[in-house]
Amino acid sequence: MSDEKGNTPQDRRAVALSEEHEKRHFVEQFVKDHPGTTHSAVIEALDEASAKIGASEDRQKLTKAVLEVIGSSDR
Repeated sequence: MSDEKGNTPQDRRAVALSEEHEKRHFVEQFVKDHPGTTHSAVIEALDEASAKIGASEDRQKLTKAVLEVIGSSDR
C-alpha cells in the first residue's frame, strides 16, 4: 500500500455510494451538468440505477444508467 495520500486517477473514476459525501458530490455534479434535473430526481434515479448495474461504482456507468432512468421516466 502506498504512503501517498490523495486521489489517484482510479479513485476519481469511482463513486463510493456508501460514502454520503461522494454520493452528494455525484448528485450535485449531475445536476450542474444536466440543467433542469432536480436533486431529488437524481437521487431517486441514482438509487434505481445503482441497483440495475450491480456493485459497479464506475462514474461513467453510473452517469449513463442515471440518464437512462431519468429518460425513461421523464423526471
